Amino acid sequence: MDTSAIISNKRNPFRDIHAGALLALVLTLLGCAHQPPTIAFIPEEPNDLWEPAHIAATNAARGSGFDLYWNGPTRRHDVQRQILILDHAIQKGVQGILIAPTEPLALMTPVQRAVSKGLPTVILGSPLPLPATGTLSYVLNDEDEEGKLAAVRLGERLHGRGSVAVLGVHPGSASLFLRLRAFENALAVEFPGVTITSARMGSADEAEAEQTARELLNSEPNIDAIFALSAVATLGAFRALRDEQNSKVLLVGCDQQYDLLYYLSLGKIDSIVAENTYEMGELGMKIVIAKKRGENPSQVIKVKPVLITLENMSAPEFVPILIHDWRPMP
Repeated sequence: MDTSAIISNKRNPFRDIHAGALLALVLTLLGCAHQPPTIAFIPEEPNDLWEPAHIAATNAARGSGFDLYWNGPTRRHDVQRQILILDHAIQKGVQGILIAPTEPLALMTPVQRAVSKGLPTVILGSPLPLPATGTLSYVLNDEDEEGKLAAVRLGERLHGRGSVAVLGVHPGSASLFLRLRAFENALAVEFPGVTITSARMGSADEAEAEQTARELLNSEPNIDAIFALSAVATLGAFRALRDEQNSKVLLVGCDQQYDLLYYLSLGKIDSIVAENTYEMGELGMKIVIAKKRGENPSQVIKVKPVLITLENMSAPEFVPILIHDWRPMP
């Protein structure tokens, strides 16, 4: 019997493994070759404020040839985590960056690293102390308009007379400073009969914000209204008023979150001045894509916030800002 024929016809398992590995490598390389370029979106923290921007940026990238990479800190004010995510995105070779900075000063150097590599970078929401350049752009919330909207709302609801306290002051936040200054100026000009009795410091911690609101109500039991500069300050004020069973004090807050919108729908909060983060995300993504195509879009854009009340919160024009609808836009 000719055993050589049998031996020659036997399959060599090591040869098969080698061929399989080679095929897998080829397929992997082909997959990488066809993987679309990526634009990173790094929000400041996990809350409802930036999810509309996530949806809008995804819609804006659809059909452009770019993918969106979304990743952000899992804790509030975790600036070190945001910096790590930004540096990792740069190392991965992303083609552009959208970022809503947690702490503007701390993000300066990491953002400059991205810009120095020629990556189109768009700062969303709050500015950094860096000038706009050919690579660095801004799509910002209009803080002047936010303060004015709150002042007009309170002035009208108080019929031009009364007292208001401010919660959530943050000396390190240029955005909140501008918001407060615009509020003060608008009241002084349009409603001089409404006086600001105090302005109290804010906190990123909800329990601390609530305690500050309680202290305010105890020390100023006769105030007519509260203007809360942030979502955390608004939530703290709401809880303090609820526990005190105080329905006489008007509460106007800032920055949308689902729990605040729910309380607004119950009539427990007078109104919320909401940032239009949907438009910010859409514009930011379009700017990065335009720059990658060699175009010269606007370097600085301010997006108008909107006043949300019980009467208008279901209006169609506000749905993209308030509802996280992932269905593709027509």
